[in-house]
Amino acid sequence: MNGRRRVLVLGGTGESRSLCAALARMPGIAAAASLAGATATPARYDVPTRSGGFGGVEGLARYLGDERIDALVDATHPFAGRIARNAAEAARRMGVRHLKLLRPAWRPGPGERWREVPDFPSAALALPPGARVFLATGPGSAPHFRDLARTGFVLRVIDPQGGRGCPEAWTILTARPPFTVESERATFAAQRITHLVTRNAGGGEGRAKLDAAAALGLEVVMIARPATPPGIATVATVAEALDWLRDTGPRGLNPA
Repeated sequence: MNGRRRVLVLGGTGESRSLCAALARMPGIAAAASLAGATATPARYDVPTRSGGFGGVEGLARYLGDERIDALVDATHPFAGRIARNAAEAARRMGVRHLKLLRPAWRPGPGERWREVPDFPSAALALPPGARVFLATGPGSAPHFRDLARTGFVLRVIDPQGGRGCPEAWTILTARPPFTVESERATFAAQRITHLVTRNAGGGEGRAKLDAAAALGLEVVMIARPATPPGIATVATVAEALDWLRDTGPRGLNPA
């Protein structure tokens, strides 16, 4: 690649798209993005993009070596725990600089009704019979809630086929973010929602549903984040990630 430094961004988030847009404009950098392939029509990136898994740690380590990657930035969702662990181990094995871009977690504001739980089973146990629940945790979480017969669920998906396999009694909504506080309030009111179940993803894009829930006095069941693998350099913003990538040290990416 004509001496250009090679950066792989593990993406799927708004931060990863912003980071790739900035890297696409940086001279001396050849960036690429990798997406998990969970969404049929992912948002566009400004750098070459691959879709689908690597085949675990071994596959990712092989890719890092074959593509001569100089730095790996994990900008995946805060709940993509397996990807985070695989990235950390693959980078360690191959001696590749590794950074985790992790947006700050949400915190409840004054008057917000949060019940924080450690996992999906605990979230299911926190819901009272007769609740009408907006499940903002994706279709993959459905098995944890499908046996709550006296609880109504509304699930929002991006792809029209995303709700396949969910109980027939559930209401499936198809929409693509971002959403506004006003649109979330309208959705919750129209669906007669009493409880919101969500994961503590953090960031600005998903905050609208929490503000809408607070405005309507809804109870929020908040699932805590998984722990970040130890010993990994972590930053909270795209600007900090770019500063890390501009590091002028002996293994930095500044093409001096």
